[in-house]
Amino acid sequence: MDFDKNKTFPYPVLRPYSDDYKDVEFQATTQAVVDGSAVNLSCSYLTSCTELVDEIKKSTAVYCSVVSCRDTYFRQAITSKAEFVAASFDATNLRGEVRIESYIVCVKKISSFTSPDINKEFGKAAFTFVPGQVLAQDETAVIYIDRDLFKPLTSVFDLVKSDTVGVNEWKVGLDDDHVQIQVSPTMKEAIDDARNSTSSKAVLLNSLYSAAVTEALHKLKETPEDFSHTKWGNVLVRQLAHNNVDITTTEPYIAAQTLMRHPLSVLRAYVFQGVRP
Repeated sequence: MDFDKNKTFPYPVLRPYSDDYKDVEFQATTQAVVDGSAVNLSCSYLTSCTELVDEIKKSTAVYCSVVSCRDTYFRQAITSKAEFVAASFDATNLRGEVRIESYIVCVKKISSFTSPDINKEFGKAAFTFVPGQVLAQDETAVIYIDRDLFKPLTSVFDLVKSDTVGVNEWKVGLDDDHVQIQVSPTMKEAIDDARNSTSSKAVLLNSLYSAAVTEALHKLKETPEDFSHTKWGNVLVRQLAHNNVDITTTEPYIAAQTLMRHPLSVLRAYVFQGVRP
């Protein structure tokens, strides 16, 4: 049931833009993280209506979020008695626009429900609810799942050779769809030869790629309009949103560590073996 602020119920429902209840709220916060071939979803619930909280404690009501994807015809409900619930979904089930509708739902008959916050216009001293009825509803949350979000961030960063770059130097090109990390032909050959080594990959991740991602984020922070037409710019913007990173208030080097899933951990595991934190 999509959120419709103009919809009316024959009984009080706690929801935004409605005066069924006075001075209390129900809010649901949804976060999604793309991890490999899975989408990990977490939902947090908060209500200031103590009477609804009491019904949840009595197991007559639950928090509920319905996850749906029009592109894949996927629909699944997750429920919880706790104020936080997490679920993992196969990435093949969620792509494009994904909607999360959050509620408090009656699961066992509730007799004689009262709350001093219910609008007096209902004119009843007590209400009876049956299983399936919605007791509270928040606005629908919408997230977007893109195939690019399932790939490592470095998939939009290309290591290329350039005859104008010194043998021990490198430059970053940001004008194409992919960020170009430009190195000399000699350095490109050396790096290609070392790619089969896990430790070498860890060093590259923490040097060239980490610096290039930081530079790209710095430029995106300064003049986002200059890079909105590029694929790498769109991917970084979506990655920032999915990781709840606000680039306007976060230093680019901090944001880079989050988007790259903290590359120092890879360096410690494969290069600094035996070194304890």
